[in-house]
Amino acid sequence: MSYAHTEVAQIAALSSNRCIGKNNDLPWHISADLQHFKKMTTKPNDSDIQGIVIMGRKTFESMGSKPLPKRVSFIISTQLDYAEQQGLAGRDNAYVVHNLDDALTQAASLAHGAHLDTIWVIGGERVFKEAMRYTDRIELTHIDTDIADGDAFFPELSDNFTIASESEQMHDDKSNLDFKFVTYQKKVAE
Repeated sequence: MSYAHTEVAQIAALSSNRCIGKNNDLPWHISADLQHFKKMTTKPNDSDIQGIVIMGRKTFESMGSKPLPKRVSFIISTQLDYAEQQGLAGRDNAYVVHNLDDALTQAASLAHGAHLDTIWVIGGERVFKEAMRYTDRIELTHIDTDIADGDAFFPELSDNFTIASESEQMHDDKSNLDFKFVTYQKKVAE
């Protein structure tokens, strides 16, 4: 089920035990994964808006409380004065909303106006889980490691999702980790 004819996609990197975060940070640093994230969430065009991302407050804070370049950020927070606290009030590249439905509705409207066909859900754990029922596609970087003391995890995928494509296994020399990119597509109801 797309949101107002706009694809909802999730993107995350996760360990073998589904860990996506530790102490509000990524448990690894793999530059190819960060480049993949940027390439997926930005679509070069003539517009100032090259992508739309939805995230929870903690994910936003883990990125230094700054909106991503060339993308509009929707930040979900239950704190009513969060936009003012973070100096985001009145900005046109970051909006604070108080629930996922508002984020998706506003993001879909903005995507339509900016001629973008995908809204990206980029974390964290609770936002991924809540958005799953609206999600059409999931882009996961599978990292071949176990994070024993992680504190944020990607939800289990239901049988509604099948692997549409996957990259070769790659190796990151700096972190000494193996990883691959996998695209999951939601099955279309028969």
